[in-house]
Amino acid sequence: MHVVSASRRTDIPAFHSRWFMERVREGNAVVRAPFGGKLFNVSLVPADVIAIVFWTKNADPLLQCLDELIERGYCFTFLYTINNYPAFLEPNVPSLTHTMRVVENLAKIRTTSIVRWRYDTIVMSDQLSRAWHLDNFRELCRLLAPHSRECIFSFCDYYKKTIRNMDRSVPGYRNPHTEECIELSTDLAEIAREWGIEMKSCAHDFLVSGNITKAKCIDPAHLASIIESDTKLSALQNLKKTPTREDCGCIASKDIGAYDTCGHGCAYCYANANPERALYNLNRIRHDYPCLDPNISERLGPAAITSASIRA
Repeated sequence: MHVVSASRRTDIPAFHSRWFMERVREGNAVVRAPFGGKLFNVSLVPADVIAIVFWTKNADPLLQCLDELIERGYCFTFLYTINNYPAFLEPNVPSLTHTMRVVENLAKIRTTSIVRWRYDTIVMSDQLSRAWHLDNFRELCRLLAPHSRECIFSFCDYYKKTIRNMDRSVPGYRNPHTEECIELSTDLAEIAREWGIEMKSCAHDFLVSGNITKAKCIDPAHLASIIESDTKLSALQNLKKTPTREDCGCIASKDIGAYDTCGHGCAYCYANANPERALYNLNRIRHDYPCLDPNISERLGPAAITSASIRA
């Protein structure tokens, strides 16, 4: 049994809900390993799936599918990124009004246990100053306090592709020094505490202190709270910690996404080499493809799902 991550590499609820449901009905998905390129089959049969963790900035397209997922016996939760950033940073992310409507609908399904809020990633620039973040975060806490009891956050990691995208889209951005990160995160945590929200640092252990605890995005304690099957609870307890980068606290999961397939176009995103390539790939993906990487699916075809050459 395994936890399905859907997905660190792309926003499946926002852009690939139909594809995802086709994979659910077929019972598996093909995944290309980002490093090395090997192909893997990931079982999506309910008996094999401990839980599904959705990563998203817009769960609206998936809302109509949640009843079917429940009827099929899946447990699921949402890591919901809500930053309320200007359009130059998040050009295709829905408005805060739209986002809150979706979050409220999600909360009706399983109250606060279904939504885990991410204020991620924190970007500092001429416009996005410390004062801007404090005011923005305070308003988000006010809106989200009825629906989420935690906030997972991190500061932007400046990979080469991130720098390239930020250079052309975000005027006056900068990489804050350690002391500035600590000061801002401490202030954010105090605001969160006032609203009954626990602040959790993702992959930045130097920020863990006081009101800030270590984040585990694929979190066994949280998943245990939504799983009703004793068999799946036992399987969850046997999963080992499998960090995806330094200071990551996640347990093992199987990610079914593909890089360069998200249409949000966020300037800080590590999952898209560039927005144009992502949109090009997005327009090539069909809902009956076995894999979200269109290059793989176009080469393999739907019949490849059962191919013995693909590892389970």
